[in-house]
Amino acid sequence: MKKWLGTSLSGLLLFGMLAGGVSAEKNEVSSVADAAVKSNAVEVKKATFSDMSTHWAKDAVQLWSGRGIVQGSEDRLFAPNREITRAEWTAMINRMFQYQGKSATTFSDVQPEAWYAKDASAALAAGYATGYSDGTFRPNGTLSRQEAAVTVSRILKLQGGSGITFNDASSIPAWSKEAVAAASAKKLIEGYTDGSFVPGKALTRAEAIQILDRTFKEYGDWYGEGAVYGPEKGLEKKGGSVVVNSAGVTLQNMDIAGDLIIGKQVGDGDVYLRNVNVHGKTYVYGGGENSVHLEDSVLLTVIVNKQDGTVRLVASGKTTVQEITIQTGAKLEAAKGADISKVSLSDELPEKSRVYLTGDFETVDVLAKSISIQVPSGSIGELNVADSADATSIEVSKEAKILNAILNAAVSILGEGSIEKAVVNASGITMDKAPGKVELGSAVPKDTNIKIGGIDKPADQWTAKTPSVPSTGSGSGGGGSTPNTGGGSGDPGNGGSTDPGNGNGGGNGGGSTPGGGYDGGTWFSIGIESDTVTVTESVYINSPRTGYAYFTDSRVDGNNPVMLEAAVEAGAANKVPVTALTRTELPTTGVAKGFGSSYRAFVVDEQGKVSYVITVTVLDGADSPLKQKGMILSGSWTDNQESYFIYFNRAIQAVDGFNVRDYIQYSAKSALPDFKALDPNDKVEMKTNGILITPQIASLGKSTYFRLLPGAVETLDGAYKNELYTSTAYSSFTRADLIDYPGKWDITVPIGTVLNFKVNYSGDVYFVYRDTYGTQTDFDKEVTDGHGLKLSVSDDAIDEVYAFDTKDLQEGEYKLYPFGGYTIQVTLTKP
Repeated sequence: MKKWLGTSLSGLLLFGMLAGGVSAEKNEVSSVADAAVKSNAVEVKKATFSDMSTHWAKDAVQLWSGRGIVQGSEDRLFAPNREITRAEWTAMINRMFQYQGKSATTFSDVQPEAWYAKDASAALAAGYATGYSDGTFRPNGTLSRQEAAVTVSRILKLQGGSGITFNDASSIPAWSKEAVAAASAKKLIEGYTDGSFVPGKALTRAEAIQILDRTFKEYGDWYGEGAVYGPEKGLEKKGGSVVVNSAGVTLQNMDIAGDLIIGKQVGDGDVYLRNVNVHGKTYVYGGGENSVHLEDSVLLTVIVNKQDGTVRLVASGKTTVQEITIQTGAKLEAAKGADISKVSLSDELPEKSRVYLTGDFETVDVLAKSISIQVPSGSIGELNVADSADATSIEVSKEAKILNAILNAAVSILGEGSIEKAVVNASGITMDKAPGKVELGSAVPKDTNIKIGGIDKPADQWTAKTPSVPSTGSGSGGGGSTPNTGGGSGDPGNGGSTDPGNGNGGGNGGGSTPGGGYDGGTWFSIGIESDTVTVTESVYINSPRTGYAYFTDSRVDGNNPVMLEAAVEAGAANKVPVTALTRTELPTTGVAKGFGSSYRAFVVDEQGKVSYVITVTVLDGADSPLKQKGMILSGSWTDNQESYFIYFNRAIQAVDGFNVRDYIQYSAKSALPDFKALDPNDKVEMKTNGILITPQIASLGKSTYFRLLPGAVETLDGAYKNELYTSTAYSSFTRADLIDYPGKWDITVPIGTVLNFKVNYSGDVYFVYRDTYGTQTDFDKEVTDGHGLKLSVSDDAIDEVYAFDTKDLQEGEYKLYPFGGYTIQVTLTKP
């Protein structure tokens, strides 16, 4: 049997993707009314029209008006007997079936500002309207019965029936004959009592909605009220498609043969899929920051296209998804155990869109231009950046990694996350951190440069490792960073804690177990006797749970068991069994190479859950001379107190009989150093591998130097003493204070709030998304792209009150950030 799908006729508008049948004449009213569809869906509401109280199509009109598909006039009239226009027809179809596509082709008689312009484009993209041969749509024209038959047959993918028995069959043209046969065989659209079909007769609004009503019954199910659908046990099979058009819907134990559509009316609410199999495509048009939850479900293709905000998808349990295509901003999270084979960031993503990828993903394809991709944690097996993705930024956080990045466009890769291998196939690529291996692709010249850490040189000259600790001073603290940084951050010598040389690395949850660990149920941390050891020495831990302890370098992902075991085999990690609440020796030999690299200790319990990671500093051994490695400026907005940490590559002590304080000098508020002794109230502390200086003055200013005179400290064996050290100029962190929210550093306010504030130092101040990082160029780009605000404070205007007006910004998480200073967190909500 030949399919009618490929037929067309010049000069006729062919619809098809939705429609349902209704008998033709008023003498069929009784049978039509009796045939009103009884849907499994729950009605959201029922609108009443004054001209429908006794009409034969009342039930269908009430049902679909309650679902928001059909509308009447302001005076509560539906006008059921008025002939429906093509524009009205496409609007009904798009709302019922959630079509949101946009066609590259346009109609010559559809102006962009017309109310039906988006519907006409969506109809063309969906394929149920092809337009006339002269390129017109004729939105105000009427719709014939045969065109409705073509529409419904295309929607349901019907083939031609066994033949047409209408007595006017000879008047039905070839282009619609098989569609009429198919639609009438399904009783979606029927003939008149005299045996005729009358193919060219125009449809009324009542007939049109009745056709769509019957068609949807064949198409699938509509869930329009928050509730749980599906059996508690067993599996309910759905032969068609399912539309979810309300927040709070849970589908459970369901097998869907067709498509699943999460509609726009879900808004910012939640939808749950629990043990749901979808054999067709899953379209996500609604859902909010709380999310669409995929639990133990199997989906083939998921398409995310929410036009009015960001949707969050969370895959958990044993969920498997073959491919997710993201066409609008989204947050995608894959919990441990979930399997998402491929994520495609479509070229339909608008510029400036943000996409968050958390978890493990096998393949991520990036086609979109000028978007921001955030990878907070987890791993990407293969990142493919297409040549269409110029100006896209990819931020890989410290707890995330990319195994293989194929870069075919000028992109920026930010953050401290690791990239094992990068293939360079474009010029203009920049990175914050060097990959383990850089390969030059065949699509670019051999002398193509790549900029890493601000250094621009040929791609084939980059080596696998770059220093993670600066040779000059660096600064961090309380969400701020200082312009003094020499390429690194963190705290060499204290495990990353705010207490240099004596911190717990954030791993000790308060000493709730005898060994200093903490079991929080869904999470746990381990205790450690010392997070600073000399090379070849072991660290000693105590875990609240039984499992295996690991000592690794910073590139190893503890959340990826395959990569973790591969690291053990390759000598990049040490592994020992650990018994709960038992002191356990964790060797560092073979992994730790000495001072200058970052190492980690953690435990994986018997259920595969990973503890909080403790950063371990490994110092050089007795065969290494004592070297002063730098100075760190740290502080926090809440404490409003800065400290300076001068650190070394080996453990140190004060030279016997000497007071270290007498060997430290400083200079403040002077372009050229003018050193003097510390104030008696300045605090000086000896740490494992450094000296911590906490001035009594909270902030020393924008030009501060420290000098350590020679012979003040020595190695523990007395073999080496320090040499003269003079720091570069350090700048104190700029602090902003909100006038209307005194003492607050984290606030939530509605859009439109004017934030009045003061700062204690001059410079540029930004109000941008909280996940904005990088250089001032990156911050300025956020502002020029319309994502934030900026103002400059001069030296002679520090005492003035400044203001950021948030009226033109979108809701979300922002930060008020004086560049090189402390951060104030601001969450903007809808007014």
